[in-house]
Amino acid sequence: MPTMEIRKERDQDVMSIISKMREDVHSEIIRTIKSVLVSQSRDIIKAPGLMDMLRYYPDSMGKYSRASIMTLSAMAAGANYNDCILPAAAIQLFEDFALVHDDIEDGSLLRRGRRTIQTEYGIGRAINAGDMLHSAVEWLLYRVSKQKNGDEIYKKAREIGNITSIGQDKDIYYSGRNALEATEEIYISIAADKTSAYSVYGPLQIGALIGGSGLVELQVLEDIGLPAGIAFQINDDIKDVEGKVVGKSQYEDIRQGKATLISINTYKNSGPEERAIMESIYSKKPSDKDDNDINYILGLIEKTGSVGYARKIRKEYEKSALNALMRARDIIPENPYSEALMELIGALYTE
Repeated sequence: MPTMEIRKERDQDVMSIISKMREDVHSEIIRTIKSVLVSQSRDIIKAPGLMDMLRYYPDSMGKYSRASIMTLSAMAAGANYNDCILPAAAIQLFEDFALVHDDIEDGSLLRRGRRTIQTEYGIGRAINAGDMLHSAVEWLLYRVSKQKNGDEIYKKAREIGNITSIGQDKDIYYSGRNALEATEEIYISIAADKTSAYSVYGPLQIGALIGGSGLVELQVLEDIGLPAGIAFQINDDIKDVEGKVVGKSQYEDIRQGKATLISINTYKNSGPEERAIMESIYSKKPSDKDDNDINYILGLIEKTGSVGYARKIRKEYEKSALNALMRARDIIPENPYSEALMELIGALYTE
């Protein structure tokens, strides 16, 4: 059989596994959500619509990129497919729970092409739903802790969760007027903690632990995943100002006054009067910014060449990830799962 046909057949096998993983993980998430609503001691009267609310984000399913990265990492390291489902469900449900609170904090209106949970059910119930989903994540992680290498997997998941929360706090603080006080170093630290940790190197490391890898491999995977995640965040910021986001409102970073590499470079290279207007716009509440405000910032971004600058920096982090990958060639197994894994990571920051 020609080489290309062999690779195509292998790719189909890998994609079939990822497709099955999505279905199995979603089913496990729904079973787990149902379990947190059941009391072993007495019947509990529930408020109307509670189950629908808890399923609201999980049922939209997203891309499952983090669960896919974890599963491919695990199977590349020799893990069995069945050992991947519970930790993949925990990673996916952690994303869903975090997005519930993230959307409330940012006042977002759309998520995965639907109204955000707080616009559908109100802020109070949405916060409570996020808390309940967090409880479901902890139940999944408890069950994961009983698997092979479970203690290490549990500790790594908690570490990644804590890092993500710290990154989120910085992201919230450096919003609005404070966004214009952020430096590139601060932005990179936010992207590293908020995005890289739970989107790339965390799933990579958890997958490796499922497969039985040690500390050396974990550091290698962080060296690859950290810059890849930063490149992913920069690319996401570029898509936002170019109006290319899917499933979310357009120009959300500007409307919410986020500190991005683009906003930092724009402010830095604008004149005194332009800076003053930019400060005035970023000081407004997201709901008070109108189209004139958005268009003014977009004009400054174009004038200062800030998107081009962001692409340049993104390329540097792409190169760092690739260099780390090349240095790790003797450690990372060569098989269809590792090949698909590297392609998936590269797709995160491809426009």
